[in-house]
This record gives sequence, C-alpha cells and structure tokens, in this order.
Amino acid sequence: MPTEPLVTRVRIIDSMFPVVRGGTYCIPGPFGAGKTVLQQITSRHAEVDIVVIAACGERAGEVVETLREFPRLTDPRTGRRLMDRTIIVCNTLAMPVAARDASVYTAATMAEYYRQMGLNVLLLADSTSRWAQAMREISGRLEEIPGEEAFPAYLESRIASFYERAAIIELRDGQTGSLTIGGTVSPAGGNFEEPVTQGTLKVVGAFHGLSRARSDARRYPAIDPLDSWSKYVGIIDPQKVAAARAVLRRGHEVRQMMTVVGEEGTSVEDITEMLKADFFDSVYLQQNAYDKVDGATPAERQQFVFDRVLAVLQKEFAFGDKDQARKTMVEATDLFRNWNYAATDSPEYQEILGKIETFLAGHPAPQQEG
Repeated sequence: MPTEPLVTRVRIIDSMFPVVRGGTYCIPGPFGAGKTVLQQITSRHAEVDIVVIAACGERAGEVVETLREFPRLTDPRTGRRLMDRTIIVCNTLAMPVAARDASVYTAATMAEYYRQMGLNVLLLADSTSRWAQAMREISGRLEEIPGEEAFPAYLESRIASFYERAAIIELRDGQTGSLTIGGTVSPAGGNFEEPVTQGTLKVVGAFHGLSRARSDARRYPAIDPLDSWSKYVGIIDPQKVAAARAVLRRGHEVRQMMTVVGEEGTSVEDITEMLKADFFDSVYLQQNAYDKVDGATPAERQQFVFDRVLAVLQKEFAFGDKDQARKTMVEATDLFRNWNYAATDSPEYQEILGKIETFLAGHPAPQQEG
C-alpha cells in the first residue's frame, strides 16, 4: 500500500492535504481559479523522477506556454533542463474528440512504462472534464443510452479505471516504482455536484478543492482549507494538522458571526481566534510562486516552520483590547512572512528566527485565578 509522502513543496498540500507516492488526487475548481498553474508548479518542484502531463482538451495557448517555458527552466534536483524529465501528451480543444479520449490512456501507458523501470512517476491530467466531454460526444454519436447530464452511463467506471492505474509496485530485482495520478476537474460554474466531480471524488485519495473566493482575493494556491481533505498521512503529525484546522474553522465561524452582530458585539477572545486563523492563512497556506525561496519549501523546513506557527496558534495571549490583538498579530504575520523569503542557510533566517522566539516568549499568558 502507498504510504510514503510525495513532497510537492507546496505547503498547503504537503502539510494539510498530503499526497503519497502511488496515490491519487484531484483538483476541481471553477475556470480561472488556478488549476493549470498549480499543476505546473507541482510538475516543477515535486520530488519525482518523471512527470507526464496529459494536456487533454487544453487551450492551445496554455500548451504553447508550457512548451516554451519548460525548456528554459532548470530542474532543482538534477540541475539539468526541466524538459529532460517531462513528457507532454498534447491534445488541444481543436483536435478530434477521439484523439482527446485516447490521449489520457496514452499518457497513462507511458507513465506505467517508466514505473516498470523502478522510477517514481507523476501523471497530471488536465483536464479530466474535457476528457469526459469527449466521451459524451463519442457516446452520442454511437447512439448509446445517456446517463446524467447526457454523459455515458459508464462514466464513473471509466474514471475509476483510469485512477486505479496509480500504484506502487515492487519489481523482481527488489526496486520499487510508483505512479501517482493527479487530475484537474473543471465543473461548469464551479458546481462540485456535477457527475464528473462526483465520480472522481469516489475514487481519489485526496481532494484539493479550489475556491473562487480565495482566487479573487489573490490567495494562492487557492485551495480551500475547510472543504479540502486527504485520506493520506503526510510529513506533519495528523494531530498537529487537526489542531491547525480547528483554528481555521473557529476563525471562519467568528467571521460569519461578525457579519451579523458586527465587531462591536464580538469579544476580544473571538477576534483573537479570527486573527490567528488569518495569520495561519497568510504566512503558511499562501505561497509566492515568483520567489525563489518561498516558491518551493522542502519537507524539513515545512516541519520546522509549522511547529513555530502552531506555537503561535496555541498560545493564549493576554490582550487588553482588540487594537492590541490586531497590532500583535500583524507583528507576528510580518515576522513569519519575511522568514518565508529568507534562505535556510542565510544569516537573515537565523536573525528572524531569534525574533520569533523572542516574540513567543514576550507575550505572557493570562493569570489563572485561584
């Protein structure tokens, strides 16, 4: 069974909603929420040997951008061109639907070929919704009995048979090879109740749901931390992940409550919970893909930073009023955000770490009565 975490160097994935070598995951989301960009970031930084991209029914512009950009990029693991370990099965919207249907299976077969060599392979299908639309068109021309929303009745079994090709295997010489499959889903209007999304959710091990609200607020990656889930265990202790998610959930509840009663009717303690949730979102769940350091975070650094972030989330601050709470959490946010941009082996990194330790020690907890 697959249990070894696949480190993508995207913090919200590795820490909160992990993927394992030989596992499966999906990225559903509305158009323009960042599905393709998230897959491209994953293909650059994921700790795998081979990346196979099935551009299934993609816009021609996105495929051309990938073909132009990847040969210029350097693989951080090998120092060679990123294109040297990348295979792109091109199939744009202008091509025949039969070719679109076949492109996903072609990519999966290529990925399995390299897995049999004892390599770790990542297959990214973008987008499985357009693959399903091709199936629908072919099914209609064959005059088959339609299912929900005119998709063929065998849609779910086809989706399941594709994702079931992901696995980790042991070869005869004792080596292991793995194939991890990640597919994007483009539901019309961002409706996750449509057949393709529901058929995918039944078979994958992790769900990274993109949110239009987070995308519009420029909070990237736009993965919704409250709706997403993973059945796998990643690089962070599950109890620590649960504690962080509880803070996010409580902060969301306070924000919803504030829309009704206003800030005047909200206590300092509740405001503090909301500010802690915003702090965690800003300094850990969001990443700047254009920064060399913050764009890709190794597993060891994620574990170390997560512990410091969790120390802030679990600390009981003795705030006298709401303004003091805001000022203190803004100070913490600035410290951690600057820390994200500092290289691990730099003096700046150690300097900011010292300030963070001082910050944690400099805010005593409230005195217990009795």
